Amino acid sequence: MNQAVTSRQLTLLILLLSVTGTLIQPHAQAIFYAEQHAYLSYIPVFLVTFASMWMLNRVQSRFPDQDLFESLVKRFPFLGRVTGLMYIMFFLLIFARDIRLIGDYVSITLLETTPISIIVLSLLVMAVFIVRGGLGSLIGMSELYITLFLLNSVIVPFMLIQQVNLDNLMPYFDIDVEGVGKGSWYIFSFFGEMIALPFVVKGSDFRFKPVTWGITIAALLMMLIMIETITSIGVPIASRLVYPSYELARQLQVSDFLDRFDLALAAATLPTMITKIGFDLYFICWGLKRIIPKVSGKLMTGPVALLGFACAFWFFKNAIQLFRFTREWTWIAILFEVLFPILLFVFLRPRKKERDSSCQGENHRDTTNKQHEQEKKRRDSGQEDETGKDEMQGGELQPS
Repeated sequence: MNQAVTSRQLTLLILLLSVTGTLIQPHAQAIFYAEQHAYLSYIPVFLVTFASMWMLNRVQSRFPDQDLFESLVKRFPFLGRVTGLMYIMFFLLIFARDIRLIGDYVSITLLETTPISIIVLSLLVMAVFIVRGGLGSLIGMSELYITLFLLNSVIVPFMLIQQVNLDNLMPYFDIDVEGVGKGSWYIFSFFGEMIALPFVVKGSDFRFKPVTWGITIAALLMMLIMIETITSIGVPIASRLVYPSYELARQLQVSDFLDRFDLALAAATLPTMITKIGFDLYFICWGLKRIIPKVSGKLMTGPVALLGFACAFWFFKNAIQLFRFTREWTWIAILFEVLFPILLFVFLRPRKKERDSSCQGENHRDTTNKQHEQEKKRRDSGQEDETGKDEMQGGELQPS
């Protein structure tokens, strides 16, 4: 049974899926091509992602009691399972990529002398225990650590005032449209991973207003961080860094007694990254459970985590290869984040019999509710009449 998700939690899950991976890697590539106007690369990404999520919201509204995995399997038993397996394979690649990406990030920023394999295994153990708690555990961690991340994002600009140089944004209006488009190409595959939510959230909980808030806040937040990176570090340096967000944190200095504030920020954002890995793992196990009903998603967490660990080092030999793969990765992401939502929007509809029966059920419920209301009104009016008669009789019996 699907975990109930409130509007606030849905917005936070959107932020979890769109911000975590985007913050670590593709900003340097976007700055390399779009230079000082790299923050404008989020505008096309926002529009395309908004359209995809709107289409998936319309699809979910046709199946209010089911998630997208369930509606696919019930409506198209064979093609639905094939589509679900393709999405599972897609997120298995994302799972392996995130494991390697976050493992390299932790190895460089926090644990320089620890072997990366030990780091990744430690992250996976935590992710497995999180996923075994179900979607509720992921939602709880998102409410805590995404809120902390947003608080840090609000505080950091005030701490960077001394390092900000607005001349790095000049010329302000000489925009390289082709460069901005290339920057959007590198960002899109990371930002659009929020399309996973309809597959684990039932249709009645997948409301478009909180989704819109989540997409908008994520895009504005990433644009703010991109502007901070360009104005503080500069285009020539930021475009050649592997992790520009970490270098931005290194620019922070709290007076003279805390000159490594970047370690505190890295430690605060690490649980958010682990939660993102946990969601990838949860998506794969939940999809396997939906497609193969006899499979226990809880028991699959360990084997799937080990498979992701093997794929992380098998597919990507080092951080440089992972960094360069972003260009080709977008071709794969477009298929699942743009093309499939269009196909689902056009073809995934309930059968006519199911639609008619649901309409009849709704009409029957409405008729029953109206009858109950009428009976209640009659009872209330009858009680009022009796009360009025008693009062009149009481008045007549009283002595003059």
